[in-house]
Amino acid sequence: MSVTEPYERLVALAEEELALVVRPELPTLDELDGLLTERDRIVASLPTQAPASAAPALARAMALQERTTTELATRAAEVRRSLGQVEQGRRTARGYGDSSPLRGALDAAG
Repeated sequence: MSVTEPYERLVALAEEELALVVRPELPTLDELDGLLTERDRIVASLPTQAPASAAPALARAMALQERTTTELATRAAEVRRSLGQVEQGRRTARGYGDSSPLRGALDAAG
């Protein structure tokens, strides 16, 4: 195994993670967990100081991670916006709800 191989694998994992978050359907927890578990395993095995030859791979992995973070923030904002629209719709629907003063009450006729 070359000295840069684990760093190249981190790039591949970052690419996989980005692919998961940009697709139309949200990734499953199992999909993300598998990637994160492998990434944690690789990172734990790395030396404290990366070799200079790993710099390009680390720069690429960092750029991919930043893009993934941006995509996730965008998706989270979209979900918050959708939830806000649902809540607004519920409030509007409640406003059109039953407007009789007392449900089940007897009227003047008895």
